[in-house]
Amino acid sequence: MIQRSLLFILAVSLSACSVFNKGNNQPPQNTYTFSQEITEEGLYQDLAVLAHDSLQGRETGTIGEEKAARFLAKRYKEMGLKAVGDDNSYFQYYDLVQQSVDEIRYELRTSDSDSVVDMSIHNSSEGGNFVTLFGGSDPISGEVVFAGAGVVNEEEGINQFPEDVSGKWLLVMYDQDHTNMRYLQSVLGPEQAIGAIIVVGTDTEDFEQEVESRKGSFGQGGGLSLKYRQTDSGGVSSAFNRAHPELAAKMLGLDSLKSLAEMQESLITEPNAFEARELNFVLSHDPDVKEEIVRTQNVVAFLEGTDPQLKNEVVVLTSHYDHVGIGRPDSTGDRIYNGADDDGSGTVAALSAAGAMMKAKEAGFGTKRSVLFMNVSGEEKGLLGSRYYSDHPIFSIENTVANINMDMIGRVDEEHIADSNYVYIIGGEIISSQMDSLTQMANLMGPNLTLSDRYNDLEDPNQFYRRSDHWNFGRLGVPFVFLFNGTHEDYHRPQDHIEKITFGPLKKRTQLVYNLTALLANSPDRPVVDNQAFIEKTQVQAR
Repeated sequence: MIQRSLLFILAVSLSACSVFNKGNNQPPQNTYTFSQEITEEGLYQDLAVLAHDSLQGRETGTIGEEKAARFLAKRYKEMGLKAVGDDNSYFQYYDLVQQSVDEIRYELRTSDSDSVVDMSIHNSSEGGNFVTLFGGSDPISGEVVFAGAGVVNEEEGINQFPEDVSGKWLLVMYDQDHTNMRYLQSVLGPEQAIGAIIVVGTDTEDFEQEVESRKGSFGQGGGLSLKYRQTDSGGVSSAFNRAHPELAAKMLGLDSLKSLAEMQESLITEPNAFEARELNFVLSHDPDVKEEIVRTQNVVAFLEGTDPQLKNEVVVLTSHYDHVGIGRPDSTGDRIYNGADDDGSGTVAALSAAGAMMKAKEAGFGTKRSVLFMNVSGEEKGLLGSRYYSDHPIFSIENTVANINMDMIGRVDEEHIADSNYVYIIGGEIISSQMDSLTQMANLMGPNLTLSDRYNDLEDPNQFYRRSDHWNFGRLGVPFVFLFNGTHEDYHRPQDHIEKITFGPLKKRTQLVYNLTALLANSPDRPVVDNQAFIEKTQVQAR
């Protein structure tokens, strides 16, 4: 654990208490006392709009999401925050490319005699022996290499993947506990493996259900990608396909599904005995793809600082206001995924924090540095809005002091049913010891929450430190703190309703964010990234 600087905390504490209202009978006021302007009622009123059925789940690129954006802009305008988006609006627009696939044609042939072994067409009415799980928007063809069960254990010197994967399909017998999916994904891409062929057990009925369940996605709008990141470099989109177990057995020269199961067992129990090998097959993957441009927007509102020099530096407070839209109905027939917690909670927290900070400034207690309140879109599609901003910042990354991100802060997870006075803190000390000190100080100034570091580990398997919009600041060396209430059973389900939000904890978490934002904006020194492990991670994982 990074040792906290007591001198730094003391300096911040003195700074926080240095401004007073000198009225005779009034209690002392400073920037921080305005956190009391944040109320449960105010949070509820804003969330009642954002989580309403009329916004139809706020999916990126839809009318419902646009309605949400206009509501947020209206609220910032009412508060008096400055519009710093395109054409002096509250919107930073960006274009996405949406692809729809009408069908995918698969052809498996032998690589020596070029005889066709299998031909499949998967569309809204047909299905065959392959199904694409994700990726694969380009025509690709290549030889198949067997990579065992995809076991990788560096400590024991085990790696079942081939050394040279360039231009190959990797056939992997997937096992939830042993296949190294992170490694597999890392070797897919331009000038690497062109795709993966996954074999999931030997249950043929399960495979057929997978094929059937995906028929409805053909001809529908699919994944979204940032238009400006599309290049003509000649790279292709790698495919992640699943194969019918009987066809997989044939490719491996096995005569039964029983033999396939036995092979998988040996690959797991004796991983050192396996060596990757080329199979005598070539797979062609040919999708029929259509593209259209989808325009969306981040919502941006600006509170200028009061110090002549420091106001050129900015603290960025973020949430994402998009959700997943309309989907599969629950047992009651509800198909609208309202996303009250994900991330309606963080978005209304940003509104309340902005309103309180504006009142503080109007009373003469504005922060020295500037604050940008940003509600991004496209988070559920792959952190697209924050990626766009980080590559097209309104205020330079060099002048961005820190990012505070809120994503799902309105509920209580199973571990805290008996004590909801908590929040998970991710970032902070694993990035910057000063950010950690400021977070602790912000909590002591009022909310007094239990700050849990359960997920605050660069090696945590959940990888929360890079799974929300803060990552697009962290990858560029901007210190961040991410606040999170943990997962719950209604995550990405229609039941994520406003009635399940715990507004008491939400208010406290918002007050913590307010205090931390103010401390960062008033601190004489900006925090620096001083954890070498995080620096190394960003060099490897920046995207």
